[in-house]
Amino acid sequence: MAVSVPYLRSEYGKEYEYDAPVKLLDKHLHAMAQSSDEQLVVVSQVLVADINIGYEDIVNIQVLAFNGTPVKNLKHLATMVEECNEAFLKFDLDFDQVVVLETKTAKAATQDILTTHCIPSAASEELKS
Repeated sequence: MAVSVPYLRSEYGKEYEYDAPVKLLDKHLHAMAQSSDEQLVVVSQVLVADINIGYEDIVNIQVLAFNGTPVKNLKHLATMVEECNEAFLKFDLDFDQVVVLETKTAKAATQDILTTHCIPSAASEELKS
């Protein structure tokens, strides 16, 4: 999820300026983009599934890098995950948190996770193109 005012309002309400984590607000309001397509990308929540056991408490944390490559925006991250041929998917998050999933198992679990949580698609149309 890319951080925007609508996202912050949906997560924290009209008073998001007071209720959102300070670090997230600071990056949203004051961080200087290195390029015009740069976005702040966060894990808003981890959907319950066997593959995600142990990661359920990760909420609204910035994704800094994927398999060692800095994340520029949500589409960049989606493309890197989709095209990953390495054995593991490694997400470096803010606060020195790391999520590591076995690539083959994670990709195989995607459809079941979508079905369980009534999600029609793994990605929006803009991320697919």
